Amino acid sequence: MQMGRLLLLAALSLWEMAPMAVADFNKLLEPVPGAARRVTPATSAVPVPVAPALGAQGAPSVLAPGAPFVLTEGELLAAIEKDLPKRYSIQGDLRVSLGRPWVALQLSGTDFFAECVQLPPTGLASIMPVIVRGISGGKILGEWPLQLKVQVWQDAWVAPQRFERGQVLSRGMLTVQKVDILRESYPVITEDQDLSGFELAQGVQQGRPVTRRDLVERTLVKKGQFVDAIANEGVLSLRMRAIAIEGGPAGAVIRVRNLDTRKEFFAQVINENQVQVRF
Repeated sequence: MQMGRLLLLAALSLWEMAPMAVADFNKLLEPVPGAARRVTPATSAVPVPVAPALGAQGAPSVLAPGAPFVLTEGELLAAIEKDLPKRYSIQGDLRVSLGRPWVALQLSGTDFFAECVQLPPTGLASIMPVIVRGISGGKILGEWPLQLKVQVWQDAWVAPQRFERGQVLSRGMLTVQKVDILRESYPVITEDQDLSGFELAQGVQQGRPVTRRDLVERTLVKKGQFVDAIANEGVLSLRMRAIAIEGGPAGAVIRVRNLDTRKEFFAQVINENQVQVRF
């Protein structure tokens, strides 16, 4: 009986001290004055990969190890520009763009090249539909129908002013400019081509390139012009005055008429004043 009373008194004592003990424990959890509170950082979001920036030469920037490679429109076009000269003989500066925007593709590897597996039968043109096969990591990514806008720039002779038909051209009369040859209906006369011996078959507007259609061989003897006709027979040589019924360049065979006999015959143009009678 006495023992039970002692146990009851001990229990009541602990009950009265419990709030103080809890308060003392909570006090231990309070931060020390002046100390920084430590905050658990939130989990960072995984960054979304972006297309690598292109440098001055069109090459992709260096990617971090393990980062995915993104095939951008610029890198696709660069691959196409490398492949097209394998399909066509291209003289000049080749530039290619797309008719529609390209949606970037994420690749598992960093190697990529393109093959033009289907080309128009009409040949290289300023607008051309193609099918391009993309390859990366030794695997075919797909074949994409694309519409290419193609330019080929060459240094060509351009008229600094209007020139009329029959004008005899020289290098000093023309200027050299970059011309997109695919936009011209006829082949242009490039800087390395000689203009001597030619004249304009038609007028050329100021600022227009000179094309092969614009040129004809220079007419040395013109229609209605008086010439010396030379006829050779063995050791004999006969010279007569004649009038050209037709005009022609050097080497051309034209009709002429003897001024004395009024007889017509054929003669070959030698220079601006002479023709050689052909029997």
